[in-house]
Amino acid sequence: MSLPSSANPIVPAQKQPTNVYTMMLMISLIAIITATVLLAMELKRFEPAPWWNAPKAPNVL
Repeated sequence: MSLPSSANPIVPAQKQPTNVYTMMLMISLIAIITATVLLAMELKRFEPAPWWNAPKAPNVL
């Protein structure tokens, strides 16, 4: 196995600049995290009566 010649050195690939699709992905991630935090804060307000412990509606038929 021969060594690579010094005339053709191996150059690492340069990192590509951030494009518009990457920025859209980052913005959507921030929006999902924000919505999750806001939903958790909203559910904390109604903690004494969560929906799974709510009384059932009476049958009026």
